[in-house]
Amino acid sequence: MKLETITIPQHVNANGLMDLIPLLASVSDSENVNVDFSLLRRITPAGLVAITAWINYRKSKNYFTDVSSISDCPIITYLQRMDLLTCCGIETDDEGFTRRSEKGRFIPLCPIPVDTESLGVKIADIIAPGGDEYGHPNAGLWDAAWYLITELANNVRQHSQRGGYISAQSTIKDGLVRIALADSGIGIKQSLADGGHRWANTGTDSQCIIKALGAKISSKGQPANEGVGLTLSSRITSLMGGRILIASGGGIVTTNSNGEPSVVHCSTEERLPGTLVTLVFKKSSAQNFDHYLMKAKELELLLHNSPNSANFTP
Repeated sequence: MKLETITIPQHVNANGLMDLIPLLASVSDSENVNVDFSLLRRITPAGLVAITAWINYRKSKNYFTDVSSISDCPIITYLQRMDLLTCCGIETDDEGFTRRSEKGRFIPLCPIPVDTESLGVKIADIIAPGGDEYGHPNAGLWDAAWYLITELANNVRQHSQRGGYISAQSTIKDGLVRIALADSGIGIKQSLADGGHRWANTGTDSQCIIKALGAKISSKGQPANEGVGLTLSSRITSLMGGRILIASGGGIVTTNSNGEPSVVHCSTEERLPGTLVTLVFKKSSAQNFDHYLMKAKELELLLHNSPNSANFTP
């Protein structure tokens, strides 16, 4: 049996993620793969969901994936706390660690449920404790987290044709919130093609990702007022001083502080199954979320001649 080996990078953070995605994509459909976790020292929510969706994709295809080296990983207890082993179906003799309070810190991996609104409440409560109360200092952050999580989770549920995973993190030192979702479904390009967008059949994955970021481009085709979730999520993130990264198939696209997308990777050979969406924004900027939501809609021309208010009400 020929066994291909990949080694997870030492740091799977903003820069390391750009190494991880093509690495996973290069062996997505190899029948036998050994995954070496021995170098891994740091990993963000994006890395967690990417690996989890990838492993579960391979399981769905009945491919052999050897992850036994995970027991030698220097941050094995962190991976356990973040439920990577549980979500990947990796058995261990005993947890061997004490779970800590999640409040205001991190959100372990979990499958994206049908009830995305309850998921949004659960994670927003962790990221912004007390923010569900009117006038609370964390109210803006709570609203931002709830909105972004529910919008992106709904995209996964509606368009991936498979389940997905979500994880998040709120850091004290740099004052950032990181949210990441990944699925092992059909990907953005195929989803748009199935939705009746003929140009998706000839476009690259990166071109399709950029198109999907445009207002009213929906993989469901009609009605025309659908397909704004990813657009607004990207725009709001940028207005809050953040950025977003989307990987699907052979494409990786990021946005800058102005919300403008750029292609950072495009391949016709290395293909990541499904879609990964990860975003990061400043907690302090989220206090003005209601303003940013209205501004985002104005920028995307979604309020033109609309009788409805853009104010946010969860």
